Amino acid sequence: MQTIDSIDDTDMLDPNTLDLQTYLEKYPWEEKWTSLGEPIEKLWKFDLDVSPKEIWPWLIDTSSFNKRIDIPEMKFQEINGRLFGKSKNAGIPSEWEEVPWEWEYCKQLNNARIYSKGFAYYVRVRYLVYPLGESSTRLFVYFGWIPKGWLGKNLLKIGMIQLEKAYTKGLKGVVEDVIKTRSYSWLGPSALSIIKESKSGENPVFPARMQQIRVGYIREGQSRELVDKVLNYILDADEADLYRIRIKSLSKAWKIPEKELLLVFLHGCRLGLFTMSWDVVCPHCRGVRTEAQHLGDLPTRDTCDVCDIQFEANQLNSIEITFHVHPSIREVQKRMFCAAEPATKSHIRFQKYLDPGETYNSKLLLSPGVYRLRVNGEKNYSLLEIKEEVPNETLVWNTDEIPEQIEIADHPKLVLENHSSSRKGFVIEERKEDQDCLRPTDLFNFQDFRDLFSQEALSTDLQLDIGMQTILFTDIVGSTKFYYNKGDSGAFSEVRYHFVEVYKVVREFQGAVVKTIGDAVMAAFPSPSAAVEASVRLQEFFSEENTETPIRIRISLHTGPCLAVNLNSNIDYFGNTVNFAAKLQAIADGGEIVFSETVFRDKQLRQMMTEKGWKVKRVKFHQSWIDEETQAYKLVFSGLPSTEET
Repeated sequence: MQTIDSIDDTDMLDPNTLDLQTYLEKYPWEEKWTSLGEPIEKLWKFDLDVSPKEIWPWLIDTSSFNKRIDIPEMKFQEINGRLFGKSKNAGIPSEWEEVPWEWEYCKQLNNARIYSKGFAYYVRVRYLVYPLGESSTRLFVYFGWIPKGWLGKNLLKIGMIQLEKAYTKGLKGVVEDVIKTRSYSWLGPSALSIIKESKSGENPVFPARMQQIRVGYIREGQSRELVDKVLNYILDADEADLYRIRIKSLSKAWKIPEKELLLVFLHGCRLGLFTMSWDVVCPHCRGVRTEAQHLGDLPTRDTCDVCDIQFEANQLNSIEITFHVHPSIREVQKRMFCAAEPATKSHIRFQKYLDPGETYNSKLLLSPGVYRLRVNGEKNYSLLEIKEEVPNETLVWNTDEIPEQIEIADHPKLVLENHSSSRKGFVIEERKEDQDCLRPTDLFNFQDFRDLFSQEALSTDLQLDIGMQTILFTDIVGSTKFYYNKGDSGAFSEVRYHFVEVYKVVREFQGAVVKTIGDAVMAAFPSPSAAVEASVRLQEFFSEENTETPIRIRISLHTGPCLAVNLNSNIDYFGNTVNFAAKLQAIADGGEIVFSETVFRDKQLRQMMTEKGWKVKRVKFHQSWIDEETQAYKLVFSGLPSTEET
């Protein structure tokens, strides 16, 4: 792979002169197909009053579009990484193998099918997308069939006439819906279900089972308005949107706090409205490989035959939690009207397959950012950083070399070269992770999940990477003397009162209690600032000014990577971060909060400390197990020593 100064951009045809003959010169038939029969083919042109960027998510969701134009439902089965489909069209059963799709973001997509049963041997389809000014698009749609026999030839001729009419009507409807859902453009066609008006009324009417569940929600103190919104969504939404409900997408679209909506869905699982699955996701295509009904059912390794890789299922972004409507409420099947591969892999901006010795040129419509370049079936990848004002405009990518990182100008020219002896798939994908995934750490650090699903635990052989966590330890100061003075019964009452307050504060600052150890508490927070705020609130409550409790506590904090493990049949956190946070207790006294250098250097925390006027004392901490000294910091609430640092 290398960068060069310039190369001709010949990948797209002129939209002003494009006709079927010109198209076929650019994309000719292979002889192995034309030898079976004379092609039946059409090239249609549609001018649409929306931009390519707006229409693209709707074009690549071919399943949604096919349903719109009344294409019969299709069934798909993956066998050894190959996708096979079947359907009935005009009463005639068809079966085929789906050729892997190819696409370029906002430019084109194409696929083909090899039929084993039906009225054709083969079909190929291509969309070509061109901008017409800033807010219009010219779309060319090509269909090419190799019919099977006299019947297939005549059926396809009639069918193509009807299909053109269906495309005209369907695209008109798509444009109307794009305009209607512009503020939800990131959702694509699924926005239609979300913005659908809910039934109104003070006492909405639901089926008996749902009405019973609604009463259960209200008894638990859940918001009537939100509960009704969720129940109406379940009744009215399209099956495709209900098959895997993603909480983060729904909360953004409804402009409802994520934790608030998540709580409704978690309670819904207990009430029989939803089921929850722990989905193992391929790190390349992000397709679901395993749907586990319980946390303990997650495998340690999984395989994606499509991407031809094996991968560890315990990595940071390998698991997604999704919700499904309980079958007793509504039967939701995964109905497909097309494989719609590009729509299920929207993070992939470019996918192209080349035969041995084949080359390909293109100009990519990629904005500044960091992308990954990889060849299908290989774990190694390169980082491509697209920047403005970078002199390199063209990238040559071959199968022989993969440098660590490349910088190139935006909208770069690309040359692909397959120097290998086998067919290769070239993939360019966004590096950023899916921001709409509900990850295990989102649940593990949510106290309501731990309370409602206390039976959920990892398998004993699975250690799950949950990324950066801020770990908090509390401990009662002088507990031995306290127990002696109070007696067992009195001490138990005070300690229980202390636990109630700790749980309350931890929950308030978006944390979760991982476990209690005697009279100590271990909790986890999503950020250092939240953990420190919770610590301050706790120290204020257990200060000398509070005469309702004699308990005084010390607190220690540290931030770093953690593993989630199964200890004593509970979800526990493990690793150096946890160990170091616990060790910091040794230098904390009553009324003090001690935290590590990592916590202190957190940008958001430093800003918050400045705003609140908090001051810290820098102290030395000797790590005896590695015979090393490090710095720690104290927030003290009973008067600071003279040596301070802000």
